[in-house]
Amino acid sequence: MRHATTPLGRLSPFMVAATAALFASFGGSPARAGEEKPLEVLYITGGCCHDYEGQKAVIAKGLASRARIRTTVIHEGGSTTDHKVSIYEKPDWSKGFDVVFHNECFANVKDPEFLKKIVAEHEKGTPAVMMHCAMHCYRAGNDDWFKLCGIKSPGHGAHYEYTAHIVADHPIVKGLPKAWNLPKEELYFCDKLFETAKPLAEAMSRERNAMQTVAWTNEYGKTRVFGTTIGHYTQTVELPEFLDLVTKGTLWAAGKLRDDGSPAAGLALSAGEVAAASDWSHRVKLPAEERARAVDLFNGRDFDGWEGNMDYWSIEGGEIVAKNSKENAPKVSTYLLTKKPYRNFRLLFEGKLVTSEMHSGVAIWGRKFEKDGEASSYQGHLVMFPSGWGLWDLFRRNSLSGDQQGRAKAAAEGRQHDWNTMEILAIGSRIRLAVNGKEVLDWTDPKPELCAEGPIGLQLHSNSVPQEVRFRGLVLVENPIDSLVTAEPTP
Repeated sequence: MRHATTPLGRLSPFMVAATAALFASFGGSPARAGEEKPLEVLYITGGCCHDYEGQKAVIAKGLASRARIRTTVIHEGGSTTDHKVSIYEKPDWSKGFDVVFHNECFANVKDPEFLKKIVAEHEKGTPAVMMHCAMHCYRAGNDDWFKLCGIKSPGHGAHYEYTAHIVADHPIVKGLPKAWNLPKEELYFCDKLFETAKPLAEAMSRERNAMQTVAWTNEYGKTRVFGTTIGHYTQTVELPEFLDLVTKGTLWAAGKLRDDGSPAAGLALSAGEVAAASDWSHRVKLPAEERARAVDLFNGRDFDGWEGNMDYWSIEGGEIVAKNSKENAPKVSTYLLTKKPYRNFRLLFEGKLVTSEMHSGVAIWGRKFEKDGEASSYQGHLVMFPSGWGLWDLFRRNSLSGDQQGRAKAAAEGRQHDWNTMEILAIGSRIRLAVNGKEVLDWTDPKPELCAEGPIGLQLHSNSVPQEVRFRGLVLVENPIDSLVTAEPTP
């Protein structure tokens, strides 16, 4: 299972172009892209002055929502300026990665010998992305680090809104606005652009009354480097334009960006993956302390992280489809189950009953259960939708909540044959459910001993007729704050 994608609220031009490129490359068959190895990015972060906890989540999610990129994060040093990141001490420390993404701020690490260990990997050919405070790191009394960066920056001015202007015709900036505004930011001064570097974007400094380079490419020997000084605030990093920029910069550094600004073959997302990265679940604004911990249970492409009776489960357009005909109708309810168990969590998803009037649901706090030859049934709690809203205890106590008023409230808010947005908040022995923006269920189990860690299961109910149920989204946060975030008004 990969990190959840960042809540962008809309498809960026790059995401649209990436999808179009995929279909051009593979004759409209997204399945083939899933056979390709993702681009492996080592993301190194930490140090003073920035929200590195929030930024690492946004950037990893932003990269993954635009191309087939997998990010491994090393976050060290707290808020210090003199920490020596441990991985740099290891020989061949970048081995196994296609790109190293530097978003660190250790200005007081001034040891020239330690610096040699960092740049040595890039001298051997490992591509790099340099972001914001990376340009102020490793001031070892020489230009070794700054030659890698491509610029020398002595500091920055006040924090204010500025406009980034594209100044080059380059694949990295294809599809970006020629000029785009950044909210209150920190504009770095650029004293020197090395001869090996080429500017991509500039912005006007109020202090210097002159344009400063804010994005560029650099040729470090045979190594490609992309750099940007943008990115002080996390709200800037969340901008679709910024995430487009650094994604394409990362792909370019790795030699995996086409001339039209789209990912190389095998790295473009399928239409389903793009859809999965931009659905309702990913647009929900989570509390700040939860954003870095949100994960996607479903990647929009395959069933990585899931198991079940696959005679009934498929993927279409970034949606999970549970379907049976009259001939293979399940005699016992069957479930698509997460391989990982969960205990206290917030789950955001959408569900739609397409065919039949039988309810579906999400099973929690239980276990995979074999019944009458069906190995992928479930014993535990079931949050039901849309027919028969309520709670059920599968193969134990049957109906649970007994809340007829709550069921009526859910039925009033729910949609029988359309998408329902849902939030399940399961903490301790208490289960809350919000449907289409309204809290409809709040129930505490009088038997907390039955509320155990277990897989999450999506239900295809036993039946004797054709049926189809669809799920999408499935963003989960473990150990969330104790409040619904999609109910209006929130408790």
